Amino acid sequence: MYNGIGLQTPRGSGTTGHVQTSKFLAKPRPSPSEAGGGMRKPNKDIIEHDRKRQVELRLLVLKDALEEQGYTEAEIEARVDEARKAAEAEAADEEVDEGRPPLQRKGFTDTQSHHAAEQKEKQLRTMRAAFGLDGENVHKKGGL
Repeated sequence: MYNGIGLQTPRGSGTTGHVQTSKFLAKPRPSPSEAGGGMRKPNKDIIEHDRKRQVELRLLVLKDALEEQGYTEAEIEARVDEARKAAEAEAADEEVDEGRPPLQRKGFTDTQSHHAAEQKEKQLRTMRAAFGLDGENVHKKGGL
């Protein structure tokens, strides 16, 4: 017997008397809000990489379409370079103008965690601004 658990003696029980712990009494994991983990920050490098992939995919589709239309290699390269510069300028405009509501991103789904975290972070910033809260007050009072 161990701490009052088990048989007094294994004699006549058909067992060795060895006591095992119950694996079914597992303690539930604490939720992220209880553990203090909360939401993870989006990784800017991954988001930037996905954005570049989407741009390159659009450029590749454009290049294929131009090849099918019979353009020369020099004309194709010139048009692809123009499209690349336009896409880079568009990305720079998005970075500068963060105050506006985010547009629906093409090619990204809600299941991509870094993009979802980025959108949630923007939503929380908008909510804080709407309620007139700044970051310091939120952390002191335990809000949002």
